[in-house]
Amino acid sequence: MIVAARVGAQGAGPRARLGILLDTSAEMGFLVPQVRKELRVLNEPLAAAGHPTVLLREMAGSDLDREASTSVGARRNVLYALGALYEEVDTVLWITPLMGQHSPQGIFAIEQLLRENPPDRPPRQLVLRHLWQDQIVAGSEWVLHPPGPDSDPLDPRNRPEEWFRLVEDNHGVIQRSWQVPPSSFRAQFGFPNRIADSHYLKKLAYEAREAFFDQSWARDLALRHDLRFVREKEEWPARITGRRWLMEATLLPFLDEASLEARNATVIEALSNRESIDADLTRIEASKLGVVFALGYVSQDLKRHLSDRDRAPRSWRDFYMADLVRIGGECAKAVASGASIENRVFATERIELDSKSMKQAGADPISRRIAKMAREEKCDAIYLFTNGYLGEGDYGTWTLDWNLLALAIRDSGTRLYVRVPFEFGPTPLALARLAMASGGGVFRGLADDPDWDMELPKSSWPEPVPKSE
Repeated sequence: MIVAARVGAQGAGPRARLGILLDTSAEMGFLVPQVRKELRVLNEPLAAAGHPTVLLREMAGSDLDREASTSVGARRNVLYALGALYEEVDTVLWITPLMGQHSPQGIFAIEQLLRENPPDRPPRQLVLRHLWQDQIVAGSEWVLHPPGPDSDPLDPRNRPEEWFRLVEDNHGVIQRSWQVPPSSFRAQFGFPNRIADSHYLKKLAYEAREAFFDQSWARDLALRHDLRFVREKEEWPARITGRRWLMEATLLPFLDEASLEARNATVIEALSNRESIDADLTRIEASKLGVVFALGYVSQDLKRHLSDRDRAPRSWRDFYMADLVRIGGECAKAVASGASIENRVFATERIELDSKSMKQAGADPISRRIAKMAREEKCDAIYLFTNGYLGEGDYGTWTLDWNLLALAIRDSGTRLYVRVPFEFGPTPLALARLAMASGGGVFRGLADDPDWDMELPKSSWPEPVPKSE
């Protein structure tokens, strides 16, 4: 199956300049620090060679209305941010979840902005990179179990055609993993090189095990900017962990494969940097602190890793198991060194699974352990250090019972603090909101890393929360 997504090669004339408009709303999660870190690495060789660097502008949210709108203030109206950026660049890579107020008049205003043609400048284009943390964490599950239309601005039930019309006639492209675009607008959609998910292909009305897609849109952008926007044989990750996301998906454009590999190594190290476990614990004020280490894994994966541990990791799964063993050792040292500290209670949950499709029987062990600490041990604060894996999918799958967890800490008034090492993937926003609602919080990266400065998730309990008897 070949589906073209033409953006329009630049051809002769001045080289187009690229700018990024980054949405820093809470829904973006770890993508915000990733963009900031990747851009610095990308711009270094460009500046050294005397080439124009990629500009970055940031804005929390994506509310959109016409100019001088009375319903959307100027600071919140993305129309002004786009207009200012187009004064300096010719292509805008807008990275956003598109969650906000969007009026037809606002979309029409962007359309007019794109159709303006300043003299001696290449035609304007928009690359709408529609993604947010929850969406990419869901991965291919988005196809099998799509959420309600309120969770997806491009859901067909929300009539997203107006966004696709915006980039018609070589004015841009929409990039979004696991989106089934309207059939009449597939020419404006940035498909990856290959898709082998049968459920997704059926939704495209394509009865086959795999499909390959025309990459004209990516080639045209590469000619326009002398930058590559996707890998040569890229596919959408079905699930993500920290390393897998960096190894298999492209967020910002890159110069070549070698520079991308080097950039990924730099960025994963930077995103994985964090305080020690002991440093985290000293930042929590509590008269009695519970500490839960919970790591889940498939037994065969661990056995395979231990038998081949002298071999360098080659796949994302190899890296995951190497990280799991290393971080598990860090947890064991923290238990040994902190066991004698007064008013601290330690517990370790090793969740060993026979297969990745296995489902836990009864209450999940993480919520059960936290409930015991809150109710029986009378801990007024609990620190949860976890990869969140309980089976029912590949690594990166979260199946914690949010209602049970909320019930355990809400009734007791216990504050929950969470640390998920980035190697295991991002902390789910539902868990972050729950922790914040309890009066606790989430540890992300290094405390003094400004790249993590962004809008915080709003605290909320999962609904409905069962009432205790």
